[in-house]
Amino acid sequence: MNLPYGEIKGNVLRMTFSTADFSIASVLSAIKVHIDVIQELGVAFLGAQTDVVAGPTPVFQPVPVIVQFEYAGKGGAKDVLEKVYKIVWQGIVNSFPDETCWSEAKEAYASFIAAQADLLRARIEAAKE
Repeated sequence: MNLPYGEIKGNVLRMTFSTADFSIASVLSAIKVHIDVIQELGVAFLGAQTDVVAGPTPVFQPVPVIVQFEYAGKGGAKDVLEKVYKIVWQGIVNSFPDETCWSEAKEAYASFIAAQADLLRARIEAAKE
C-alpha cells in the first residue's frame, strides 16, 4: 500500500501533516475519534510534535506535524499499521470542519501567529536597550 503521508519502519508508523493544512489540534482530534479502535489493534499512540523552524522567517512557514504509532501485537506489523494509517485519515475527514469554520480558524491562527511575532519583536527590542 502506498502511504503518501507516512512511512512504516519495523513496527512504527510515522505520519506527517503540514500546518499549512492542519493544526496539531485537528490532527490530535482526528486520532482521538478512533483511538479506541487503534488500541484494539494492538497499536499505541506514541505522540505528536511539530518541527520548530530555526531563526526568524519573513513570512509564515508551514512546518510538519508528525505523529507516531507503535504496533505491540503479535504477527505482522505492516498490515495493522496500514489499517491505522487509513483509520487516522478517516478521522481527519470525519472531524474536519466545513469551509466556513476552517477559514475562520485559519484567520484566528494567523492572528495568533502575528501576535506572537509582535511579542517576539518587542522582546528583541527590549533586550537591545
